[in-house]
Amino acid sequence: MGEKLDVSEGARIFKALQDLNLPPLSPLYIICGDQAHLPPWVLKPDRSDRKHYKPLTDTEALMISAPHQETVESIQEFEIVQAGLIEAVKEVWETLTDTEQWIYHMLVDVGLSMRLVALALGTPKTTFARRRDDIAQKIKNELLRHPAVIDYLER
Repeated sequence: MGEKLDVSEGARIFKALQDLNLPPLSPLYIICGDQAHLPPWVLKPDRSDRKHYKPLTDTEALMISAPHQETVESIQEFEIVQAGLIEAVKEVWETLTDTEQWIYHMLVDVGLSMRLVALALGTPKTTFARRRDDIAQKIKNELLRHPAVIDYLER
């Protein structure tokens, strides 16, 4: 505990990693089959349990709805909406520069502290904090302009 950390050693390691120009990780979309992202009660529909049952198609959703009642969202509709949102995130990710993607990856995916990433980039903490906030604002603004996100939020 009494040992003093050598900050320059960490900075050299990060500089070497940055010089390797490794591609940043894109957001992951792991899909194992068509219904991997659905809750367990949807994967094995039991029509007797109406509380958790989701109709497979829009037609089935319309058929099980009572008159003058809002139709339940079907799995088919849910997947279409999810695909649109995933596409929106991919498009926004592609608008970020390589450095912005790297910063996002280090902070969010790897989980490094802001102080450590600022040290690796050789910038002061407050300057880096502003840059991090600018990246977050850019992602937010681009997502809010995307039609799929607008439609989802209006629902």
